[in-house]
Amino acid sequence: MEELESTKNPESNEDDEDKDFLTAYAADSSIEILPAKKGVGTLGIDLEKGQIHTDFDFWEKLKYEPRKKLCCKLHEIGHFSKMRTLLNEKGGDKVWKRHNEKIKKSRRYGILDNTWEDVSVNREVVLRAPVMKQTLEDLYTQNLFPSSDLRVNKEGQPIPKHLQFAYALLRERQVPGEKCNVDEDVRKEIDRLEGVKSKSGVRLLEYASRPDIAPSTRIALQEKYLEPVYERFFKEDVEKKKQEEKDKKDQKSDKNDKGEKGEKGEKPKGKPKPGNPEDYFSDEYDKFDENNPDHALPDKEVEKAVKDYLEAKKKKGKEKSQEELLLEAYAKEAGVTVEDLRTYQSFWSGVEGIENPETNERVVEELREIFRQIIAERLVPRLRSKQPTTEGEILVRPAEAVASIKAGIQEPAVWETLEVRPKNAEHFGNFDVTVVADRSSSMNEGDENGAVKNVEQRKAVALMLEALTEFSIELEDIRHDLLYDLHVRTEAWAFGGDAQIGILKPLSETLTEKERVAVYKTLGSTPGKYTKDFAALRKIKESIPEEDWQRIEEKKLRKIIIVLSDGVSADAGAVQSVAKELRERGVIVVGVGITKRGESIKATYAPDGRVSEKAADLGSVLGELLKEHLKDL
Repeated sequence: MEELESTKNPESNEDDEDKDFLTAYAADSSIEILPAKKGVGTLGIDLEKGQIHTDFDFWEKLKYEPRKKLCCKLHEIGHFSKMRTLLNEKGGDKVWKRHNEKIKKSRRYGILDNTWEDVSVNREVVLRAPVMKQTLEDLYTQNLFPSSDLRVNKEGQPIPKHLQFAYALLRERQVPGEKCNVDEDVRKEIDRLEGVKSKSGVRLLEYASRPDIAPSTRIALQEKYLEPVYERFFKEDVEKKKQEEKDKKDQKSDKNDKGEKGEKGEKPKGKPKPGNPEDYFSDEYDKFDENNPDHALPDKEVEKAVKDYLEAKKKKGKEKSQEELLLEAYAKEAGVTVEDLRTYQSFWSGVEGIENPETNERVVEELREIFRQIIAERLVPRLRSKQPTTEGEILVRPAEAVASIKAGIQEPAVWETLEVRPKNAEHFGNFDVTVVADRSSSMNEGDENGAVKNVEQRKAVALMLEALTEFSIELEDIRHDLLYDLHVRTEAWAFGGDAQIGILKPLSETLTEKERVAVYKTLGSTPGKYTKDFAALRKIKESIPEEDWQRIEEKKLRKIIIVLSDGVSADAGAVQSVAKELRERGVIVVGVGITKRGESIKATYAPDGRVSEKAADLGSVLGELLKEHLKDL
C-alpha cells in the first residue's frame, strides 16, 4: 500500500501526547504508528512494513474525550495485528479471501464478525494495557451502546433480533455483570451458548474470544456456533418484515374496498419489495457503520494492502536474506522450525518486560543483580589497593608527605596498603529449581482483570528457566575465577490428569532451543480434567538420585520445588504427605496459587503456600521466590 505523507495537525498536540504510549504499545506487535496526510479522514495501513497511518481529523469527528480516542487507537492496532497474524498463518491467505468475500456479500455477517472480533481485540487491549479497562467500559456504556435495552434504538424503533444477538454478545463482555434487555428467545440462545463447554470444561464463548487463539480458529468457531443462531434470527426478522408489509397492504386494500381509492380509481402503491432481504434493515446497518470506528478504512484500501503484502511475502520467500539463511541453519541445528524459533523469540521479548509491581523494576533485572552479588561473593580473594592511608607498605605521595611534615602533620595519609576481602566460609555448591506447571482445563480461564491464567503461567515459567540458565552461563564463563564453585540446574514438570503428568524439561544447567520451544508449546495447551499435583510431586521425589539426597543432607545442594496451580488439589492429603517427606529430607516445597481461585494452596502447601491474586503478577511472584532462596547461597 502506498505510504501516506506524514504531517501533524497544528491545532492539537494530542497525537504527540499519545505517541510514546502508542509506540510502546504497538512495538510489542512489531507495528509502527505514524500520522497520515492531513484531511484523508481515514486510517491507512501498510502490512508489509507493519505501519498504521492515523489521521487526526478522523478521530476528531468521533467527538470522544482523549482517553477514549486513545483506547480506539489501541483497538485498531488489535484489528490490524489480527489481520496480519491471519495472513501469516499457514493457508491464512485463503481463509482471509474467503472470509472477506463473505463479508462483502453479506452486510449482516460483517456486523457479526466485527462485533465478535471486537470482544477478542478488547480483551487484548485490557491484557496489555490494564489502565484502559474502565475507559473501554465507559465507551460502551456512554457512546457505543448507552442503553442496555437492545430491543429498541434511541428513536424508539425496534431493533431486529439478529442485531440484538450480535450487540448483546459484545456489550455484555465489555460491561461485566450487566445483562442486556433483549427479546426472550435471544436471551435464551445467549444463555445456552454461555453454558456450552468442551469435554475438558472450557467454556465456548470464553475460548472463542481469547486474544491468543489463531484468528482462523476464531472465525471457524464463530461460523460453527454463532452464525447459525444469527442466521435463524435474521430469517425470523425477514419474515416479520414481510408480514408487516402484508398487513399494511391488506389494510390499504380494505380501505380501497370501502371506496377510499385514488382519483382515477387506482389502488395506492405500497413499499416496493426489496431485491435483497438485507434491504429491510439497511437503515439499522447504516447506523452501525456510522457509529463504528472500525469502518475508518475503506474496503478497497484493505484489499490493496493485503494484495501488496501477499505479493511481497511471496517474493521474499523466493529471495532469502543472509539473516534468514543463517536463522534457518541455526533452527535446523537446534532441531526446531524457523517459525517456532521466531514465535518463541517474540514471546520471550515480551516476558523480559515483566515488572515487579512493588518496585516498578523489571523482574529479570532484579534477578540479574542477585546473580551479580552471588558471583562477587564467590570470586577468588584478590589483593585490593587501598589509598591514601596513614601507614602502609608503599609511599605513593612523597611530595605531599614532605609538605605535611613541614606543616606539622606527623601522620599524613600518603601511604598505600593492600588488603584481602573477607569471604563467607559456607556456601552451597549447587542450586536446583524444579517448576511444576498446571495443565488443568481451568487454566484457560481469565481472571477478573482479563489476564488468561495459562498465558501468564507460560510467561512465568519461561522467566524462571531463562533467568537461571543465563546465570548458569555466567557462572561457566568465570568458573576459573571462583573460589567457591556453584552449579545451577533447572527442570520443568506438568500435571493435570494422568495424561498431563510428566517432565517438560530435564534437570540440567542448560536450556536448548528445542527445550524452550517444547515447554512453550506444551504449556499452551491445558486439557487436563483433574488437578493431580500430588502425582507429579511423587514422580519428582522418585527421580532424585541418591547422590543428590546425600548432597542435600550435607548442605552442598539446595533444591527447591515450586508448584503452580489455580484450583483445589484432587487430593490435598496426598500433597501434604509427599511434601512432608520431601521437606524432612531437606527439599524446599512451595505452592503458588494463581488468582483467588487458588487460595486453597495456602493450606495445602502450608507453611509455604502463597497466592498471586492477579494472574499477570505471577512472573514477579516467582521472581521474588527466587530472590528469597538465592540471596544466601
